[in-house]
Amino acid sequence: MSRRECANLDCRTLISDNANNRTRRCAKCVRLKHWNLDTCENDDVVKNLIADNKNRNWKKEPLQVLSFGGGVQSSAMLIMIKNGVLPRPDLVVHSDTGSEMPHTEKVLEWARLLCIALKLPYATVMSHRGRLHEDYLSTGTMPMVRHRSCTFNFKVQTQRKFFRRIVGKGNGKVMVQCWLGITTDEKQRRISVHDADVKWTGSTYPLLDMKPTSRRECENYIAKENLEFTIQKSGCFCCPYAKPQHFAKLYREHPDLFAICVEMEEQFNARWSKEGFGEKSLSPNLKSLKSVAMPSLENWGFEFELNPENECSSGHCFY
Repeated sequence: MSRRECANLDCRTLISDNANNRTRRCAKCVRLKHWNLDTCENDDVVKNLIADNKNRNWKKEPLQVLSFGGGVQSSAMLIMIKNGVLPRPDLVVHSDTGSEMPHTEKVLEWARLLCIALKLPYATVMSHRGRLHEDYLSTGTMPMVRHRSCTFNFKVQTQRKFFRRIVGKGNGKVMVQCWLGITTDEKQRRISVHDADVKWTGSTYPLLDMKPTSRRECENYIAKENLEFTIQKSGCFCCPYAKPQHFAKLYREHPDLFAICVEMEEQFNARWSKEGFGEKSLSPNLKSLKSVAMPSLENWGFEFELNPENECSSGHCFY
């Protein structure tokens, strides 16, 4: 019988490969509802924030949270906080989808250590549904353009559950302000307060309102840090908003992740073609993901530069 680790990153108990297929957790984690990283380390963050703000009225003075995605803008905001260009928030939080690109891992570790040095509370939260790509594979579905369930289920809702542990119950007035890294060259992404689906959380845009900053200026802030790694656009490897160039690069550099995307696409079509739906691709710009793996001019020695500026900049991933 094949075995694998419990998907709770703080557990990793070996379990049967077909056990708890939906949650991919061991029986103990399911019983204790240890769905995510919200355990010992995050418990301390919650306790300390509550203790340090026991007389604070969250409706009059909302919790200030930097939503850290591991990309250029949110990384630049963290550097700007360190340099005193932006004020300090109460908390830095990262929603781990479990399906981030590998290069994001180094950025997250750098951010965590920087927050420790700044004595700034840092928390990583994860959906009770586990890793995003595994959730889709277990149901025979896949993320699709114009359906923002990825963002809500694996980022927004996960953060909100964590915030509730700090500010408690209440509605009607904003109790939490989330800092989003939207720059002056993409200000159309600003969410109107009238479009918010709940009243108790709001959005703040430090790179638009506190210190107007462009993406290029964010890159300059990062360059001055002389980091040993490159901070790139964050996002899931299976994002449907990514352009074909992303999947071509994924096929070359991370064939294991590309294979997961192909499996997701094939399972989706196998399930829904029986219902009368036509075949669809994870990337709406391709007939099939397998097309990026077909013989092409590159097999004959031609090289094509994949320009990061041409990759997804839709901002549909919340960060």
